[in-house]
Amino acid sequence: MWAAGLIYGTVRWLEVLAVAVFVFDSTGSPFIVSLMLVVRMLPMILLGGLIGVLAEKINRRQLLLVTFGGNAMSCAVLSLLVFTNHIELWHLGLGAFLNGVIWSADYATRRTLLGEIAGNENVGVAMSLDSATTNVTRMLGPLLGGVIYSTIGLQGTYLVGLFLFSIAIYLIGTMTYRPGPALVGGSKFFADLREGLRYIRSNRTITMVLMVTVVLNFFGFPFVSMVPVIGNQELGLNPVYIGVLASAEGGGAFFGAILAALFVQPMHYRRLFVYGSIVFLCAILIFAFSSGFTFSFIALLIGGFGVAGFSTMQGTIMYLEAPPEMRGRILGVLAFCIGASPIGLLNAGWLAEWLGPSQAIAVLAGGGLVAMALVCFYWRDVWSLRGRERIFG
Repeated sequence: MWAAGLIYGTVRWLEVLAVAVFVFDSTGSPFIVSLMLVVRMLPMILLGGLIGVLAEKINRRQLLLVTFGGNAMSCAVLSLLVFTNHIELWHLGLGAFLNGVIWSADYATRRTLLGEIAGNENVGVAMSLDSATTNVTRMLGPLLGGVIYSTIGLQGTYLVGLFLFSIAIYLIGTMTYRPGPALVGGSKFFADLREGLRYIRSNRTITMVLMVTVVLNFFGFPFVSMVPVIGNQELGLNPVYIGVLASAEGGGAFFGAILAALFVQPMHYRRLFVYGSIVFLCAILIFAFSSGFTFSFIALLIGGFGVAGFSTMQGTIMYLEAPPEMRGRILGVLAFCIGASPIGLLNAGWLAEWLGPSQAIAVLAGGGLVAMALVCFYWRDVWSLRGRERIFG
């Protein structure tokens, strides 16, 4: 599971950077660059909750094999289209959408498997290490994407993706897996989904995590779509240096997640989640006003440490707060909330066309800090608690 997550994350982020650079070079439009990320995030909204229920009713390994196999085929077809000079923007959009489907499945399926394997007492460490792995891919992916795009072009990106997805399929296919207690069957699909939503409404900790997730995915993470544009248009960087800049946040998040796995105790989970979110938004606000490569890199590196607090604790708190029989559904709703990104990405693209890319990031980050202040006030009884997280199972 860990290796499959490493491979998938690397492919996702190297493809995000390469497609963004290609689209901006082809169109010169920050809005269209953002639109590609919107398409990539759409499956989170359309399928997140449904995949969560599905993950409780069928073999989770088979679900991952189907999604990984579909993306391997997508990489093969797109590589051929680029090589034969028949590639069009809608082809790239379709490939991005398929990549988003596996992202949705990853949240509801692979993370549930990781929690079952680790056990409740070790789930914080397991999720922190998985977050560290994810953040390594956010560092390696853009670096590889910049180098591959500069040397062998967009087709090289998809060929590397095909190769890596094939390895992941082999690893998942040979994994020994026994369905955990959350794997159920025989009940009604939408009734199960409604039951999960009712439980979420009754749990203030889960609703806080979901609300912070919406805030960061609407106001914070859309900045990623503007990094290639700022690097190209405002900093005058080539694709390799754009990749280095885009990897800074992932590097900071990786080291932050390692520290979280080693030192953070359950009594601090909620505070780390909230404080990390605020640090991230402050860092990208500073990045919006930076005028050189070095200062921009440092700002994003610091932002990565904030992301580590958010991302490591997000899945951990949700997993611990959910009863075993509802974990797939609740993590599926988490994937749905991550789907707030498409709206934020469209907003970022529109603001960038109107105000400029740096100004767009500044407006979004400022709005995110205001929203976080409201969340912190309304849920102050939840995140300020120092008590041990609830443990089911």
